[in-house]
Amino acid sequence: MFLPKIFRPLVFAFLGFVSTAAFAQSPVDDLAPLPLSPSPEQLVSLSYLTPAPLAVPQQIQERRRLPRRIIPLTPEELAYRETVRSLGIDPHRFVHCQLAGGKVRTGAIIHIGDDGFTLRDGILMSTPIRYSQLTARPRPVPAVGTHMVNALKWTGFVAGCVAVVPLAIVVYPLVLAGVITD
Repeated sequence: MFLPKIFRPLVFAFLGFVSTAAFAQSPVDDLAPLPLSPSPEQLVSLSYLTPAPLAVPQQIQERRRLPRRIIPLTPEELAYRETVRSLGIDPHRFVHCQLAGGKVRTGAIIHIGDDGFTLRDGILMSTPIRYSQLTARPRPVPAVGTHMVNALKWTGFVAGCVAVVPLAIVVYPLVLAGVITD
């Protein structure tokens, strides 16, 4: 049997479980019929047991949540929040944000919270931004360059998948056949 070294322990474990289950079965001759009525000793021992209480349906309790720390926002930060809420309606609209450290982020708003928002600034990356980090109101931009960069990234990702899938289809049977060893 030509199996890679990785699959051998799995096969042996499966065979061990099957053989254990097969030998665990009792022959039909060894089985005795079950008693239909309890013996007097069993009746006496049952009389000592206390009756089980009836099951009372319990009300579903709400999950307790940790208290959230409320950070008071300045009037300027409140204006930023309202701007972000008005711009965040369209998930495909790109927004230009100037941060305190001189950085500039461009992306789509994907989540808006009480103390900040999340900006998707790549195909898979997102950046949390607090309102206190902003130096100016976010403004909508066409972001043609960012759209082009994201499109090229997606094209490269899809091209890589298209190149890897046929290679995996060819190599995987060779690994299973034992031509390519570990």
